Amino acid sequence: MRITGGIYKGKTIQTVKGQEVRPTSSKVRESIFNIIRLTESGTVFYEGETIMLDLFAGSGIMGLEALSREAKKVVFVEKNPHHSEIIRKNLLCHCEELATKQSKTKLLTTDALKALDKINEKFNFIFIDPPYAAELYEPVLKKIQENKILSQEGFIILEHPSNLNLEKIICETEFKIYKTKIYGDTGITIIHY
Repeated sequence: MRITGGIYKGKTIQTVKGQEVRPTSSKVRESIFNIIRLTESGTVFYEGETIMLDLFAGSGIMGLEALSREAKKVVFVEKNPHHSEIIRKNLLCHCEELATKQSKTKLLTTDALKALDKINEKFNFIFIDPPYAAELYEPVLKKIQENKILSQEGFIILEHPSNLNLEKIICETEFKIYKTKIYGDTGITIIHY
């Protein structure tokens, strides 16, 4: 898998092997960054200022894409220690200068819901891609709202099966749908306050 944009465009990263992981495709990654870069209110992904949370990070590809696009900081949360090690290796092998700057990255090897209770900073972007069968969208969104970790102008990007309608879950929160896109079996729903 390769990084699709920014200063590390074209760099190959290690991926997590196995059926429990679905790395976000390059087409979907590019589309997400195009959407969040240019919204109706103007550019929201500010190079050097954006702070992103990558929940259920897997190989860390979304956070690596953000770092390549010069995000100020990315926090990766991955429960599986093997997957977490792959993220660490990807940071060390492909983004050495970023890995040496502790303020740029943070890797938490823990459950996403537990991590959300420990995190005490605000994010411009939160990427959520849980195991599809886990039914974690609702508890994760409620924790984000309860702990107030999304900045007022921030966006949450949800990757989900294209046949899953998240409207009912989102209606149970303070968030509103900004945009939904379908790419084959994959759906992307972007929400905000």
